Amino acid sequence: MKIRVKHEFKDMENDLKLRTVGEIMTVPKKRAEYLVHMKVAEIIDSKGGDPESPIEAQG
Repeated sequence: MKIRVKHEFKDMENDLKLRTVGEIMTVPKKRAEYLVHMKVAEIIDSKGGDPESPIEAQG
């Protein structure tokens, strides 16, 4: 799934990399739902996000 960061946060699953507002990330569905629940991201595309694929960051 593709998500857009709404609030900066340190990505604990990626060596505490700082995720900035507006950054687009492709993550598995479960992680996307967690980040939306934590109010730091919003889903922009529900396609993709194979849970077995490595997490990719675009930006």
